Amino acid sequence: MGQVIRVRFAAGGRAGAVCGAVAVLLGACSLAIDERDEMAEQIYGKTWIASQIEGAPVVPGITSDLLIAADGKVSGNAGCNNYFGSAIVDDDAMAFGNLGTTKKACPGATMGQEDRMLRALDSTRGYRLDRDDLLLLDAGGNTVLRLTLGESA
Repeated sequence: MGQVIRVRFAAGGRAGAVCGAVAVLLGACSLAIDERDEMAEQIYGKTWIASQIEGAPVVPGITSDLLIAADGKVSGNAGCNNYFGSAIVDDDAMAFGNLGTTKKACPGATMGQEDRMLRALDSTRGYRLDRDDLLLLDAGGNTVLRLTLGESA
C-alpha cells in the first residue's frame, strides 16, 4: 500500500497485457488485505479467557480475560482488578497502550497472576488465531498469552 506504480508503454499491443498484469497484482493485494481484516474481525467483540500466561497455566479459580472492541478499546479483568485501555491491530501486529487498572488488593496468587497478565499485555507485539484460541506474541514471536474464546460481548 502507498506505492505508486509507473508504467511506460513503448508499443500499444503491450499496454493491454501490462495493464492486465497490474490489475491482477493489485487485486491480489486487495484480497490479502481483506483476509487480514477478516482475521482481525474474528477477535473483536468477544471475551477471551486466559488459559496460559507467560507459558504457565492460570491459577485454578482465577479468571483473567480480555475484550477488544472494533474501535480499539480494550477492557477486562487481570485476575483481581479491572483494566482498560486501547489496542492497535494492524495485519498480524497488535499492541496495547494506555492501560489503566482499578486498585483493589487481592491474595498473593491472584495478584501474581494479575501482574503476569498485565506484563504479557504490555509485551504484546503480534497475534495469531489457533482454532478457538487467540495467541498474543512478543516481538520475538513467542506466545506470551494464550486465550480461549469465551462469549461475545
